[in-house]
Amino acid sequence: MPIDNEYVNLAFLLSAIAFLYLAIYAVIMPLLKHWAKKNPSAFNKLLVERHVASRLLQVIPATAFSTTVSRIFDAEGWIYDLCSRVANIWYTLLSFAIACSVLDVVEHFNGINERTMKRPLHGIFQAIKVALFCIAAIFIVSQVTDKSPVIIFSALGAMATVLMLIFKDSILGVVSGVQINISDLLRKGDWIEIERHHADGTVMDITLTSVKVRNWDNTISVIPAYDLITNSFRNWRGMQDSGARRIKRSLFIDQKSIRFLTPAEIESLSKIQILAPYLEKKTREIAGEPSKANQLGVDQGTLDPEVLNSRHLTNIGTFRAYCTAYLRSCGTIAQNLTLMTRQLEPTPQGLPLEIYAFTNTVVWEDYEGIQSDIFDHILAAMPEFGLELYQRH
Repeated sequence: MPIDNEYVNLAFLLSAIAFLYLAIYAVIMPLLKHWAKKNPSAFNKLLVERHVASRLLQVIPATAFSTTVSRIFDAEGWIYDLCSRVANIWYTLLSFAIACSVLDVVEHFNGINERTMKRPLHGIFQAIKVALFCIAAIFIVSQVTDKSPVIIFSALGAMATVLMLIFKDSILGVVSGVQINISDLLRKGDWIEIERHHADGTVMDITLTSVKVRNWDNTISVIPAYDLITNSFRNWRGMQDSGARRIKRSLFIDQKSIRFLTPAEIESLSKIQILAPYLEKKTREIAGEPSKANQLGVDQGTLDPEVLNSRHLTNIGTFRAYCTAYLRSCGTIAQNLTLMTRQLEPTPQGLPLEIYAFTNTVVWEDYEGIQSDIFDHILAAMPEFGLELYQRH
């Protein structure tokens, strides 16, 4: 039984295509890899690692296949029809693959660019790939079913409600990713805190539908991207960018230990260098006012109601001034930002004396060390002013 020439031509064509693929992956690609190693630029490396070169080379056999089919097969035959559809599908898949590789290269350079490396563009690149995949899938379906892509688009339009339910998270993720990027709400590397998700840590990745956070205990939290748009969260980037981190902590003073200072105590405290200017200013200020009692201090053993008719220095006020002066003398405290020691509303646990200042570093370990050193010193100095911390009896 004689063999049809078209089958022979088909076998020859497939053999030629196989030979071209063998030449690409056995000869050309090894040479390209060798060339990329000898010329180790980022672009040359990406051409090989992101498969841009290999996928571009595949255009050669695809073009050879498409061109040869129209020349060696009868246009009315089923083999020609089949091969034409295969060629169109081949071109579609190849175009999609090349586009994805180019996007990978662009994303890589975006990740190493100082101006854009922290922008959450990964989700947008994913969205573009998903859109390209959908377009490619529609064209492939049109080739398989021999229907116009317009008809398939129309059919998808009728299924829009169902598709929106299926791809709800992806659609919301794409919209959220665009909003996050445009508004610059979140970047890779930001420290965020989301109480409802028990997330507190560094943003590792921002994808099409989710945000991945590495918590400080090394657990991973995955949060829907749209949740960051519809609900609130705390981003500590402002603190990190400022280079200063706030100290805001209170000491609870036993109110029974608050009293006027005696002359002897004032004289003793005046020997503290950072406190001396405050005491000198206050004593001059008080000495200039008429009084029926000692203007500078009060002998606690002979205290009488007349003392309340004039101003006197208190241990809590002097201690508050000392804390502020001490903070002013610390090189680890940012002097150009808010710095104060203040009293808050009394509580059943005592009188809160709050230290409010900013360290000149945002490194967590250094911040905690600076804060601890400050309160170690303040707690050790407190008895010199006759003050005590509140303790439940």
